[in-house]
Amino acid sequence: MSGSLAALFSAFFYAVSMICSRRGVLRIKDAALGGYISVFIAPPLFLLAAAVTGDLHSITAFTWKGYVWLAIAGIVHFVLGRSSHYWTLRYLGANMASVFTSLQLVYIVFMGFFILDESVTANSLLGTALIIVGPVLLLWPQSREASRADDGDSNKPRVTREGVIAGLLTGMFFGTSPLFIKWGLQQGGSALAGTFISYSSATLLFGATMLRKVRREAIVNMERRAMLWFAWSGIFVGLATLFRYIAFKYGSISISGPLVATSPVVLLFLSFILNRKLESFRPNVILGTILVVAGAVLLYR
Repeated sequence: MSGSLAALFSAFFYAVSMICSRRGVLRIKDAALGGYISVFIAPPLFLLAAAVTGDLHSITAFTWKGYVWLAIAGIVHFVLGRSSHYWTLRYLGANMASVFTSLQLVYIVFMGFFILDESVTANSLLGTALIIVGPVLLLWPQSREASRADDGDSNKPRVTREGVIAGLLTGMFFGTSPLFIKWGLQQGGSALAGTFISYSSATLLFGATMLRKVRREAIVNMERRAMLWFAWSGIFVGLATLFRYIAFKYGSISISGPLVATSPVVLLFLSFILNRKLESFRPNVILGTILVVAGAVLLYR
């Protein structure tokens, strides 16, 4: 499989996972509970992938520092980031959530410059600016006609303070975790093995919190349809991550990166087909999506 095709699969599966997650968070009160289901599914999937690709030996190839950094990455990304991401999906919907999630790229650029001494090019500056403008557009006051139209459908997401805060936190957590991943992968082992370790650390932490009866009962008593949506979300995001790994391993980053970054646009189309009544398609949402994708593409040039 070519890197470009794997990148397109990754973008598609990321979008599908958000479609499933959006359906799930609307069926439960505590949106963060979805993280338990989606994270628990991933380690077996990546363990199987490591066995198929011959990377099983890489799981034990890290130094102790590597395991620590990868474990921290898993907690930051899959526990903190995934939990805040589900709240963003609940408040803002998948379309607007994908725009805020793209802010992770801004954090990556800033940390690369200030912590890793990476160079900043004109493209990266312009790309960062476009990605920042995307979420700002979502805060632009909508017209009275659009407000009345949204008010007529209780499922239509609106920009709320809680949603914006959750979105900003998601971008921060998702944007910070690559730093720990980079430090972890410098200590040996493959990216696939590192992802398995990060997922496993998140699984262990989520499992530990289930020792509390209240949390355990909340998971066990979750509506079955919601649990099913989160399970599908976990499978699809796991596949997206796996294909992203394949794309970057066998393809050019300058080509595969922009293709993976098209996921918000793919999500926009899929939401219109599958979740039209659950998402916002206001002009500022569409324009914000286009801008963050354009900015992400520039970062890879």
